[in-house]
Amino acid sequence: MGKTFGTVIVMLALPIAVFFGGVWAMSQWSGRQSVPGQMPLNRRWHYDASAVESYWKALSESGFRAEKRLLELDLVFPFFYGGALATGMLLGWAALGRTFSPAWLLAPVAVTILADWTENLVHLRAMSRWIAPDKIAEEAGWVRVATTATTIKLVFFYGSLLTIASLALVLLVRAFRSS
Repeated sequence: MGKTFGTVIVMLALPIAVFFGGVWAMSQWSGRQSVPGQMPLNRRWHYDASAVESYWKALSESGFRAEKRLLELDLVFPFFYGGALATGMLLGWAALGRTFSPAWLLAPVAVTILADWTENLVHLRAMSRWIAPDKIAEEAGWVRVATTATTIKLVFFYGSLLTIASLALVLLVRAFRSS
């Protein structure tokens, strides 16, 4: 029972710690400051060109550069949180006896990572072309790509966490039944 409980703790704590620790570290390293009254685009379920314009206008010049640095760092970060999600899932999968293909667990993690890269690359493209915030409406098609990628990223990320929690619950139920 103790081994099962330890496995469950690692399954749940590892992805959460890596994700929130990584978000904190990237904010520190990039110099990203919160914009009063504005949620960062990468945490919104949906945004449009006017939301991007409003967010970018609210950034100072140094804030804009910090946002760009954060997006650059966020091209590497998915390897860390994706690895932590995969580890949590595979620990549960192994503890439950490997009764199905691990591809079912790893596919949502891969989708999350690809969506995160898409989101970041679209925003970096616009930023590197130095599209003025009031000209972002001309990029509405790319903004739709970015917001779709953000939504997919969030759905699959939280879905992956829910999958880990479900695996942990099944593991605990089995352990209690067998004790």
